[in-house]
Amino acid sequence: MKFIKLILFVFLIIIVSSSNASKIKNKDNEVINAFLIPHSHCDVGWVETYDQYYTENVSVILDSVVHALINDPTKKFNWAEIIYFERWWNEQSSIIQAKVRDLVDRKQLYFIGGGWAQNDEATIHYEAVINQMTLGHQFLLSEFGVVPEIGWQIDPFGPSTLTATLFSLMGFKYHVINRIDERIKYVFNTTPDIPGSGYMSTEREFEFVWFPSPNNQDLSIFTHILDHHYSSPYLIYPNASNPNISLSTGFDFEGGADNNPSINETNINERACILVEIIQQRAALYRHNNVLLPFGNDFRYQNATLEFSNMDKLIEYINANSSFGVNLQYGTLNEYFEEVFKETDNSTKIFPELVATDYFVYTMCLSVDYQNFNTCANWWSGYYTSYPLLKGTVRESDSILRVGEMLYALASAYDIGFGSDFDFNIGFYALDFHRNVSGILTHHDATTGTAKAYVRENYFEMLYEAESLTMNYNVPHFVGYLLANQTINRDYTTNASLMAGAQVDDIFGISFTNSLGWDRSEFISIEMPSNMNVAVYDSNFNPIVSQVVQRQDKGGKWYLFYQVETPALGISTYFVVVLDIDGQITNPDLLSFISTNEKFTPIVSETTFSQSIDYDDSISSKPVVSIGNLLYNLNFNFDANNNNLLTLKSYDDLLRGQMAIPLSQQFIEYTSMSDDAYKFRPTGLPISLTPINPQFYLTSGPIVQLVTIIYNNNCSQTFFVYNSTTTNGHSSTNNSLISENQFFEIDNIVASGWDKEIAIRFTSSIQNSNKFYTNNGLEVMKREYQIRWNDTLPWSEIAGNFFPVVNTGYIVDEYNQLTLLTKQTVAGSSQGEGLFELLLIRRSNYTQWSVHEPMNDTSNPTIKVRVLFGDPNRIEQIRTPHSLLFENPLLPVFTQINEIGIEKWLSLYNTVFKPLKASLPYNLHLLTMTKQWMDSSVNIFRAINIYELGQSNDFSQPVNLSLQELLGNFNVSNIVETSLSANNVISSEKSNSIITLNPLQLKTYLLNLNSK
Repeated sequence: MKFIKLILFVFLIIIVSSSNASKIKNKDNEVINAFLIPHSHCDVGWVETYDQYYTENVSVILDSVVHALINDPTKKFNWAEIIYFERWWNEQSSIIQAKVRDLVDRKQLYFIGGGWAQNDEATIHYEAVINQMTLGHQFLLSEFGVVPEIGWQIDPFGPSTLTATLFSLMGFKYHVINRIDERIKYVFNTTPDIPGSGYMSTEREFEFVWFPSPNNQDLSIFTHILDHHYSSPYLIYPNASNPNISLSTGFDFEGGADNNPSINETNINERACILVEIIQQRAALYRHNNVLLPFGNDFRYQNATLEFSNMDKLIEYINANSSFGVNLQYGTLNEYFEEVFKETDNSTKIFPELVATDYFVYTMCLSVDYQNFNTCANWWSGYYTSYPLLKGTVRESDSILRVGEMLYALASAYDIGFGSDFDFNIGFYALDFHRNVSGILTHHDATTGTAKAYVRENYFEMLYEAESLTMNYNVPHFVGYLLANQTINRDYTTNASLMAGAQVDDIFGISFTNSLGWDRSEFISIEMPSNMNVAVYDSNFNPIVSQVVQRQDKGGKWYLFYQVETPALGISTYFVVVLDIDGQITNPDLLSFISTNEKFTPIVSETTFSQSIDYDDSISSKPVVSIGNLLYNLNFNFDANNNNLLTLKSYDDLLRGQMAIPLSQQFIEYTSMSDDAYKFRPTGLPISLTPINPQFYLTSGPIVQLVTIIYNNNCSQTFFVYNSTTTNGHSSTNNSLISENQFFEIDNIVASGWDKEIAIRFTSSIQNSNKFYTNNGLEVMKREYQIRWNDTLPWSEIAGNFFPVVNTGYIVDEYNQLTLLTKQTVAGSSQGEGLFELLLIRRSNYTQWSVHEPMNDTSNPTIKVRVLFGDPNRIEQIRTPHSLLFENPLLPVFTQINEIGIEKWLSLYNTVFKPLKASLPYNLHLLTMTKQWMDSSVNIFRAINIYELGQSNDFSQPVNLSLQELLGNFNVSNIVETSLSANNVISSEKSNSIITLNPLQLKTYLLNLNSK
């Protein structure tokens, strides 16, 4: 997202000789080495779709650039987005491919970043980032033997510590970023000035050594922040007739001749002087005599000859005139960094260090804001939430992809002794397509919700097609393959509607796949056609307790709840039998089977209707409704200040014997001033969302209790409280680490009117002293509510204190911690003492200037939030495993058993698949088990210690892992530790070696996996 000509800055940059900056190097009379970095920033969808961009722009760019490089060995080019390059590469003749290989070998064509796309850094889960970078890096390795070394994240809307951490693990030496709060970059000294602005300019801190992770001080990456965006060199100067307006002139030769005139004999001296002035200004910002000058912009070099031929004249003219004191040359990023460290004797001592700090919230400084508000009131915290249905669909799709990857890897390594006609190739192609789509959606204008409406719909289409391939082929086929005993069950389907036509005597088998490396015991729900009597049996055909629940937030539909136990990375099958109206089995085959053993006698599901809760002012001082379990109660009462809305008011902590701890929750609503998909600009403080003839319902049963609050304006909330799960027939105790009764869950169904933005806010007695915590998916970042710079505007104080919550946010004091877990990224904040809120959905009638559309989100998504509350030590012990369990639900496949009969079915198919020798400890997460290549038995295996330093006395410890023991059901060989994207060998492991993972340490291995 660019349009630099529309961003008219009204500041002057002043370089102040202060502190250490002036002592670093005397730069007078020294030649400046200016490296022009030819590049083209190619969005993977934004105002046009990915396909349109490729066909109309990118293919033309690559044709033009390659032609220019082939014809002139002095020309160089830097390329980042590999999804486009791979597509173009596959369309080329062998002759062109050979010439391109030569360009790569000579480093005329240089790959930077090297991921599938230039991923967003605020809303994307780290697993998706790793996957998309692996796609790009593996292509470059296999085709060219290239291992990228430099990050190029020039357009994401705020750099995250997560990206710097991951890039360091990928072996990157250098990292280039761009979009940070512009008051950090520039001195704003017009009237009025912005005190403290521009320290990067005054202190020459545009380059630093970034230590991104507080959990691993060994990780660092040398980072360069672009001083003036990523467009070709330009100069901004005041308009003599109107000093409130700035003008620009530059060298983007495809960007319009008015501001970027072509070079000729008449103007070459004038244009050279302007370019030298730009170079000198920028050189003053650095602690050496080298300048990195981006030479490109969005989709530039469709006419590479125009770009290069004009710049050639300037290079020749400037270099021939020593009085300029500039050596100007085309360069690749590595050449720039190599020259920097050559000048500094390969030392980073002259550069500052940045530790565990990110650059959220990004703020753009527009002249209209500066003139109207005397500051840069343009906080880009809105996109953390914008278009939540898309964000949720992306995360759901990635969870399905994870299941598909695991099943394919295991099935490929598992020889069942028959089924030679089983087609693994179709499964690989389906996975490969899903991987590509997942990579596309990491793009910084995709999941962010910042693309045009029809482009966003195109993203949805790609997601649904990818999900469909994985769900309709990979998952059911590979589950059938892995559960085969005498034959393969080819009748599995992921379509839950199979049960929609359920009738008395029907028997359904439901097999659940667990993509995590832990044994799991949890409650699941399956939609039923009505409140019919059913009985549920586990994988050993033992009857288990179940509950049929009516959900008024789903239009009165019925759902079957029961407990499922699955082995680590395995599959378990459960059976649902439809009984008659009296709760009896009438299926002759099943009756015969049950008669052989009394233990098969069914336990009829308990049907629990929704009971209406009516307002009664005579008992308003006491809890009207309480739902709870052995660990806690939730207490609800009517809120006289909001149309007598039934509202959560307090929490009983039964573990500590503390009753009625203040904890309330409600929907709140902000009114938009001029919001768009990027920025958040409400008019001021929010108000409670006012219900319209609200309705309240209570549902209670042996497994789950529900309180449903329907606002009757397309918004509702349903609170879920689960009883304790059991393991192998034994109730979970309070000493169990993870159990379903430790959290309560809220299903938020939301819709927004024009210029309204809805959040869920918790109010507690926690004294958090303006401090709160959000995470980047991998580790927690400490935040503090504060006024930044001189920006005391009411909406800025709100928007400037919202941060991305990838899956976890919390507030804490000495006594209590309130933790909110999500399945998708949202904006989160603590706007006051004891408060924590998540922004759920946004809609605005304001037309955004870059996509020329309002943020018209008419969706009605369900956004789930899990809540952990209580003793901080206990919550910290359990929050990370709970987050992973929440993000990666068990995936069911269905089959109907009536025709074959249950006894015959059980003889043909196994009901459990257990691939691992043991469940992993809770601080060890099996992040990746992927068969990346179709014609190879090599798998990518990643494991991570998910606990941070100091998070838990028990689990923030080194943990050991033996791959041979864990995967003992297979032959494991050729274990090699690699960089994160598996493109660079670190060491070869002995077959019986033990891997040690320290807190939040992530390691990657290549290994051969074959059947024993």
